[in-house]
Amino acid sequence: MVSGPPESPAPGAGDGTDRPRTDHLASLLDEAGIGRLRLTDEKLIATVDAAFAESTGYARDELEGRPFATILADGRSTADANPNEPVTVSIRTRSGANRPCALVETADGYEGLLTPSQQPAGGTGSTDEPDAEPPSESEPETSASSELTYGRTFEALADALPDGIIVLDRTSDVQYANPAVERILGHPPEELEGSSKVNIIPPRLRETHLNALQRYLETGERHIDWTYVELPGQHADGHEVPLGISLNDFTYEGERYFVGLFRDVSSRKTAERTLTAKVVQLESVAYLGRRALETSDVDDLFAKAVELVAASLDADYCKVLDLGPAGDELLLREGVGWDEGIVGEATVSATESDSQAGYTLSSEEPVVVEDLTTEPRFGGPALLTDHDVKSGMSVTIGPTSDPWGILGVHDTDRREFADHDVDFLESVATILATAIEHRRYERRLNETVEFLEESNERLEQFAYAASHDLQEPLRMISSYLQLLERRYADQLDEDAAEFIAFTVDGADRMREMIDGLLEYSRIDSQGEPFEPVDLDEVVADVRRDLEVAITESEAEIEVESLPRVFGDESQLRQLFQNLLSNAIEYSGDEPPRIRVTVEREGCEYVVSVSDEGIGIDPSESERVFRVFQRLHSRSEYEGTGIGLALCQRIVERHGVRASEANSSSAGSQSESVGGRIWVDSEPGEGSTFSFTLPVDANAADGGLDG
Repeated sequence: MVSGPPESPAPGAGDGTDRPRTDHLASLLDEAGIGRLRLTDEKLIATVDAAFAESTGYARDELEGRPFATILADGRSTADANPNEPVTVSIRTRSGANRPCALVETADGYEGLLTPSQQPAGGTGSTDEPDAEPPSESEPETSASSELTYGRTFEALADALPDGIIVLDRTSDVQYANPAVERILGHPPEELEGSSKVNIIPPRLRETHLNALQRYLETGERHIDWTYVELPGQHADGHEVPLGISLNDFTYEGERYFVGLFRDVSSRKTAERTLTAKVVQLESVAYLGRRALETSDVDDLFAKAVELVAASLDADYCKVLDLGPAGDELLLREGVGWDEGIVGEATVSATESDSQAGYTLSSEEPVVVEDLTTEPRFGGPALLTDHDVKSGMSVTIGPTSDPWGILGVHDTDRREFADHDVDFLESVATILATAIEHRRYERRLNETVEFLEESNERLEQFAYAASHDLQEPLRMISSYLQLLERRYADQLDEDAAEFIAFTVDGADRMREMIDGLLEYSRIDSQGEPFEPVDLDEVVADVRRDLEVAITESEAEIEVESLPRVFGDESQLRQLFQNLLSNAIEYSGDEPPRIRVTVEREGCEYVVSVSDEGIGIDPSESERVFRVFQRLHSRSEYEGTGIGLALCQRIVERHGVRASEANSSSAGSQSESVGGRIWVDSEPGEGSTFSFTLPVDANAADGGLDG
């Protein structure tokens, strides 16, 4: 079966004439670093050679005399081995890695072979540990060799190893190949032996191999890592197989030989590619999710999505199809890879059977095509066939009950798509659908806001015009009634004089209400630009204006140090004046006790005006801010019922973004700045009116000390 060097006798027919060949093979494998051991009948480790010790990471004296079961990893026993029928067991190395060992029962025990370690750099399971005993030239090579049986047993063990073993001479001719080579690469050993190794090397790498071998023989220079390297092998059927390879060279009877041990790493390579693909896809989904939150331009999002999907799936084409209003046609809204000029122009039927996109809409689930030329469910529309599309996937964008369109990816080669590829495409479609729906809501919201702003503006204009136009007739009525009273006082009886007084008082109160309504309507339209305002100065001015009321009521007003804020100074003065006036007026029978405090919350301040007055029923806490709403009769407390509504309007104006606050200087303030006012109160326990104001972003330290 195995051909040796030229001087070796030809193999016999099992009559003993092949003993020189097998002995020669055993010697070759011995020199190649194949680890060997012998067990006693009691399954104790009798002897191991230096290669076995090196490969397992143990010293030889640690192993010899030890029960074999103590280094077994897979639970299999030597009892599984039969004479001349090798089995493979797993040896647990010192580092914790599992290594295959071929084992066969002999007349006086068991013999086994262990291949050298194969481990990528940086991987787990390396035997290069500090306490591993390297092979020593001082060790008597006959200590193990003399105790091991050469011949058929040795060859059988080598043949039983799951890793491929190949021994070459200096010309790259194969001297030995074990059966695993056929399992991995499809080349029968009897066909390889005596032929060149280049038969198992891909054609594109053969010249490189031969040149590297010649350079090594001449200079000793190695162009790859012999300890472990991953290279493709050429399978007998022509496809390439990824291999993990360990190499070594040795001299036997004056001749240079090379031994290669390799295993098929296709599964690991596939797992690595799958993991890498999943990571890339997850990163792409995360990126698109962030971009969807950052941009309001869905076309920009579409463009980035098709680019990322095509790159992540290594596909030739990607597309976003927009379903038209009639639901019968899909427009190529965005795409990559397609012929120039058709994006934004090309259409695909949404209903005909030759459309993969149309089929996707009707099937309501992802559609995967491995080969469009043999696809039985639908034909290929011109958009695909004109671009030589062979395979692809497509998913619906949006709910199946109300789809927005299709996201598809295509390739010119026949290919299979994994489940995680489908999941990735669906995730991207979900992001696009969410972004589209968000933009729809945003557009409707903007339209509603615009409508309300226009409506409010018209109402403000109407209120201003109506109030302004009503003032003059009221002034005329009041003036003429007063003139009538003065001129004809001696002719009017007591009732008539009282009637005139009531009428004048009513006209005056109506004028006050109209003035308040005018003031209310001017909050937005005639407010001053926002600027830094010192609240300490504002409250000090208000206290001077209210000095008479404060003195008469014996009010005590305690004011904390207030900050600088960003706002309209005149409106803020009116805000504090209304709140302090109310606190004085509704103090009850006791002198007013009022406290003004402030706390910072993020980009806004919460200012509170607290009193110990008559209080408010919590059920009325919202009504007090409505225009012309009074909780008490005019005989109890004077007022128009518009003061708190005015406060609310002022605070709300200070709740817009500064860039919208009718001020060029406000453009630097980009954060949302408050805009809320509320009351906490119980009857008889006083009230606390709190409101928010924007922080002055240009203040020195942003603190409460201004």
